[in-house]
Amino acid sequence: PIVRAKKLLPQLKKNISPKIIDGLLLVFWGFFLKLCLADTLSIFVDPCFDNPKNFGSLSLFIGSIFFSFQIYGDFAGYSLIAIGLGKLMGFDFGINFNSPYFANSFRNFWQRWHISLSTWFRDYVYIKLGGNKKGLVNRFKNVLITMLLAGLWHGANFTFLIWGFIHAMLIIIQNFFSTFINLKTNIFFFKLIKIIFLFLIITLIWIFFRSDNLTSAIFF
Repeated sequence: PIVRAKKLLPQLKKNISPKIIDGLLLVFWGFFLKLCLADTLSIFVDPCFDNPKNFGSLSLFIGSIFFSFQIYGDFAGYSLIAIGLGKLMGFDFGINFNSPYFANSFRNFWQRWHISLSTWFRDYVYIKLGGNKKGLVNRFKNVLITMLLAGLWHGANFTFLIWGFIHAMLIIIQNFFSTFINLKTNIFFFKLIKIIFLFLIITLIWIFFRSDNLTSAIFF
């Protein structure tokens, strides 16, 4: 997790109060997500993405679903280990993943996924560019620039740029139509369908994130 100075420095001035049980539980859960979930799923996922032409459509679909859970287990796992170790030393690093696959919109997904990174980009890129100010066009431009930079943050591969671009466009489209159409509903069934649909789209976008090159991503 990216811990801000304003959150960490005041804790250094207080009396350290380690939370042993809470810390150990988070560390153990983090290791479970990393070793039992992410590393186990990688046994099937890696061959699919390394040689997609050797697999059928169903195997590739399952591989993409598995990767969604693998990357969550990987990122959330090591985050929980770090947060748990912090608690063992008496520090509170906050939460970094908040059930992201239960998000009901692309914006909500980024409010739940890698929270310390997404809020860093929000505060130091999006808001610095102007945020929601100066009209709808500038707002969408700022979203696009922020997500493209978020893609580059993960690596210089062109696939990361496409991953960031697609997320930006989906956020823009969803925000644009939400200003004119109110689709909010309290019916559980429709909420569930919306969450599943969003998860499947995010899974498809993860293909660009995981693929070594654009050719493999498109074939996948």
